[in-house]
Amino acid sequence: MIGKIFPKSAGSFKNRIRYIFGCTKHDHGISGIRTISFNTMSKDPLPGVLQGNEADLAEIIKEFDQIETLRRFSIDSEKAIKPVFHAMLSLRPGESLTTPQWRQAVTKYMTDLGFDETNQYVAVMHQDKDHQHVHIVANRIRLNDDFSMVRDSNERSISLESVSGIEDRFNLSKAPKPKGTWGVSITHAELQASIRDNDLPLKHKMITKIAGAIEATNAQDGDMFDFVRALRKQKVYIKLTLNDDGQPKGISFEFDGKHISGRQLKRSRLTWHKLTTQEGIHYDPETISELQVEIVRRDQDEHQRSERLRYFYLLFEGGARRIPIKVKSNNWRLDRDVKAILEALEMLLGIDLTLKGANNRPSKYYVEYIPGQPLVLPAKKPMEYEFDSLHP
Repeated sequence: MIGKIFPKSAGSFKNRIRYIFGCTKHDHGISGIRTISFNTMSKDPLPGVLQGNEADLAEIIKEFDQIETLRRFSIDSEKAIKPVFHAMLSLRPGESLTTPQWRQAVTKYMTDLGFDETNQYVAVMHQDKDHQHVHIVANRIRLNDDFSMVRDSNERSISLESVSGIEDRFNLSKAPKPKGTWGVSITHAELQASIRDNDLPLKHKMITKIAGAIEATNAQDGDMFDFVRALRKQKVYIKLTLNDDGQPKGISFEFDGKHISGRQLKRSRLTWHKLTTQEGIHYDPETISELQVEIVRRDQDEHQRSERLRYFYLLFEGGARRIPIKVKSNNWRLDRDVKAILEALEMLLGIDLTLKGANNRPSKYYVEYIPGQPLVLPAKKPMEYEFDSLHP
């Protein structure tokens, strides 16, 4: 089963209620329609609708709309609210529930989301060939003394848990959970496709993989290079859009041949700016050329490329002594390693190895090392060198 909560809205319930009773155009065929449950004073409008008479339907719509009017007059509030709640519970093709079972499922789902007997609701089942799904339209305004509203915080995670409980209760097949998708919405067309294919929508797949790459990168206090490699393991690739200064201003993600920008996927977390600030993915502007080289690599190229090893040569000077140290590392930022090495050498040799430069950090010079050719180092100047060596 898959549960979907549609965007809430203000105003009349007319469009949503007419939709679930089959009075407006649908993006899928309806081979059967059945009222599951409702708690209004008005009678079930479906028999009249099936005969082409919408009089009873107009009555139930009027009853839903009256609650907001009563609330506005009672509490004298001009605050904008969105009382129209619309959700859908969809079974996998071939699965079905009886009307009493659907009624239990709807009751559990609504209760888990915070609705109670003071909230108006109506639930209608649509049969689309061998696919059953139930639409629920409810009023978030409670018919109580203060006309309180059903809260919608964390409703998507609550929805997932509630659906899982319904699956367990009726022994339904478990739907794939969009773990780590950060509440990204799914369109009705995407929902139908995911049910048909028994798989997550592309957008959810991509965000799940990207979220995992961010987590893996942060776990090692990594940078943009680590992030690119973590994505590549998930067969996700990126493309950067550069500004006039040659620095990234945008990012898009590619998976299974489809490209989606970070802004379209999740603008609050997956734009270039959010990745490098909010999500903690470190980026050094001086490494843009090397980063572009890393980006264009693909998994299928791994067996054709030589293994890329990084060696950092640290050359320190203390009095008449010159101490070269060679360090192999997968991290582009060796600040902590350098500090540890300096402290150890100072204690061991009793010399001052304080580095010059801003914030006592070493100046960085990137020197290309070509195997088989001599390496020339500048003389008598404390520096940090980085060498890339290709080994077969």
